Amino acid sequence: MLVLIVEDSKISQRSIEAKVKSWGYDAICAGSGEEAWEILLKHEVRLVITDWMLPGMDGPSLCKKIRASDQQNYVYIIMITALEGLGSMVIGMEAGADDFIRKPIIFEELLARIRAGERVLNLEQKLQLQNQHLLRLTAELEKAHSQLHGELVLAGEMQKKLLPESASLIQDVYFESIYLPSLHVSGDLLNFFALDHHHIGFYTIDVAGHGVSAAMMAYTLNRVLNPELNKNCPLKHHKLSPPFYELVSPPSLAVLELNDKFQNDNEDSLYFTMLYGIIDTNARKFSLCQAGHPSPIYIKANNPPQTLGDGGFPVGLLPNAVYDNISLAYESGDRLFMFSDGITECENADGELFGTQRLQAFFTETQDLDLPELLQQLQTQICVWNGGDQFEDDISVLAIKFP
Repeated sequence: MLVLIVEDSKISQRSIEAKVKSWGYDAICAGSGEEAWEILLKHEVRLVITDWMLPGMDGPSLCKKIRASDQQNYVYIIMITALEGLGSMVIGMEAGADDFIRKPIIFEELLARIRAGERVLNLEQKLQLQNQHLLRLTAELEKAHSQLHGELVLAGEMQKKLLPESASLIQDVYFESIYLPSLHVSGDLLNFFALDHHHIGFYTIDVAGHGVSAAMMAYTLNRVLNPELNKNCPLKHHKLSPPFYELVSPPSLAVLELNDKFQNDNEDSLYFTMLYGIIDTNARKFSLCQAGHPSPIYIKANNPPQTLGDGGFPVGLLPNAVYDNISLAYESGDRLFMFSDGITECENADGELFGTQRLQAFFTETQDLDLPELLQQLQTQICVWNGGDQFEDDISVLAIKFP
């Protein structure tokens, strides 16, 4: 450690220098405040021992100049004074001195004060190194966070591409949907597709949990439930003889097969709620299986909304779960609304849930609207209720209008 001794008396300067060097420190001397400042600009001085009374710039003025400067490392200052009383000490401390020693100097006391200053400087240096390490870690974390954020955004865009096009018409049945992930990726999933020339399959799924793990499960389910990609699809079995397929009907049989497929003894394994239905456009009826998903709302033309089903068990939760079917004949203009619990459990600023009754009231008030406008108003109302478009849970709605 380099010690700067600022003393205009050559005798005092040399005696202090000799002692400081004998204690194992490097020393450099200055005879005035101005000379000391020039040395500080050129050398990495860590500790200064300065007399109060100096020609030109005195000790307190030198302290102020050091404290006002942009020194890379902290400089510890011990001031030598012959002044008595607390007043001089207060002035020196306000100027920036760390410690004092009175004349005549007792060298054992000076050594003790230098050692104390060295401990302070070592702690300061250790803290500085820790801060530098934290800054590096922060920069690395910010870089990793930025990269992860970019990957999540990309994953979210890819996940949206798995969804069917909204405002779709299949065999004269009209489908419309809302999809609002709480994060960039979602555990909600919905789809609708032709099973054959007069059967249409549709489902809504809500994987337990949020974020990446739920989104990965949703992606897996999208592949499993796609008859075009999966010959062993639980919804439509591949056959070697004409017509080369067999519909799994009623829907409860498909859900039962899914429940067996996704059983896992791991306590951390994911499960999901689901509504799966089949529309028979020839018979003008639909069948529906509810597996722990919120009860859908069915509205017959010019009639109040009614809820269908009483719950059922989530898929993948119980190995011997039993699933039921709901079958209804539909008429032209009837509507079916399916939704995840992210919409009914959405809270406002007071912690009040949006709830099923409020949702039913909305559907009653908007019966005369076309589905695109209806769902746009619903999305707006949910965002207003939530206080923004950042939701605690994923939100999805699948709406069907029968021909």
